[in-house]
Amino acid sequence: GDLSVASFYAALKTKWEELDYHVNDDWNCGSDNELYWQKEWMDRTFIFLRGLHDEFEFIRSQILNCDETPGIEE
Repeated sequence: GDLSVASFYAALKTKWEELDYHVNDDWNCGSDNELYWQKEWMDRTFIFLRGLHDEFEFIRSQILNCDETPGIEE
């Protein structure tokens, strides 16, 4: 679309917050919750990067080529 990066992120974050409201967080093990959210935020980072305009391809490539992909809020 024609959204700025900030608007695109805000729109995604709003949708994610709506989805988070429905997450069943009744975990059998405390580490399950942590692992779930680590994976969820990594997935969200990739969704965000994939949705950026082509003009950000160079930056997207640099981020994806890092040894550790930074979280979306970094």
